[in-house]
Order: sequence, then C-alpha cells, then structure tokens
Amino acid sequence: MNHAQLSDVQIANLTLLLTIRDGVLHDKTAACCKFALDATQADRLGAMSIQQVMAIVANVGDATLFPPRRDQIGRASCR
Repeated sequence: MNHAQLSDVQIANLTLLLTIRDGVLHDKTAACCKFALDATQADRLGAMSIQQVMAIVANVGDATLFPPRRDQIGRASCR
C-alpha cells in the first residue's frame, strides 16, 4: 500500500477544502455565506471528487490556500 506523507500545511489545506466542499453539498447558500464563495466557486468545489481535492493539495505543496485574514477580529457573522 502506498501512503503519502502530508505536511501540516497540506493537512490544513485538505481539511479546509473538504469542509468547504461538504458544506456546499449540504447547504450551498450557507456555505457561500460562511466561506465567502460565489456560486461558480461553490459549484466547482461541490462537483469535485475527493481525489480531485487531494490532487489540488498535492500540487500546491506547502503553500497555504487559506492565509490568515487581517479583518478576522471583530468580523460580523453571516447569521
């Protein structure tokens, strides 16, 4: 069996991409609000297989797909 070793950054990217994808599949509107997606991005992520998400993570390497935002403190929620 072949196991890939993922870095901490790759694990974070994979976790967040799968979380967003699952959110889109469960409730597209809520996921768009929660993750600041437009409909095209949501449709594209929702249509990806786990293997496609893993391929993105592998090809990006140790670059984060989700850098910290400067406006996180005091950010209004979508509710």
